[in-house]
Amino acid sequence: MKNSTEIDLAELDETIAKTFREVRTAVNGHNEKSVHMYSAALRALVELRRDLTAR
Repeated sequence: MKNSTEIDLAELDETIAKTFREVRTAVNGHNEKSVHMYSAALRALVELRRDLTAR
């Protein structure tokens, strides 16, 4: 049984992909606030993924 605090890497990967699409949409729409917000979120998610796979 999985601990409820464990992170499902497949779900994390999907969230990273969705966030990347949001960054791309914000760039295409020239929405600077959204670009900054989603870029920061994407960086944090990728760093989390890197940390989890380094264990």
